[in-house]
Amino acid sequence: MDYSTLKPMIEETIPWVKDSGLSAEVLEARHVVLRLPKDRHLNHVGIVYAGSLFMLMEIAGAALFACTYPYGKYIPINKGMDIKFLNMGVTDILCELSITEEDAKEMLRPIDEKGKGEWVLEMDCRDTEGTIIAKSVCHYYIKKMT
Repeated sequence: MDYSTLKPMIEETIPWVKDSGLSAEVLEARHVVLRLPKDRHLNHVGIVYAGSLFMLMEIAGAALFACTYPYGKYIPINKGMDIKFLNMGVTDILCELSITEEDAKEMLRPIDEKGKGEWVLEMDCRDTEGTIIAKSVCHYYIKKMT
């Protein structure tokens, strides 16, 4: 896959995401790094807004999916997300995700067998100093395209 074509899809398809300034800094096989600029996301007390952290992690998971499986063969949709806010974000926020080839195959096996299913991804986002700001578990509903 040509990951350069994926970058505008991640950054520009959803108008709010485009306006957010989110950037896909790394898009490669089974590995992504997305950045959320703090300046556009500070809340009323000067920390990164919780909803922006949710958006960053949800999109990072979808980006990892797109960088892992054949484009157009599956459709991922967020089914639910549990999130815990652990520290106050006052810098840009990064979400870096990777998956091994073996784990990727195992996570998709039941979906290939049934044509649909759940793809669960645990993740965190960190500030530029490496401090974990939030953790989440995202449940994506995956449908195999025919």
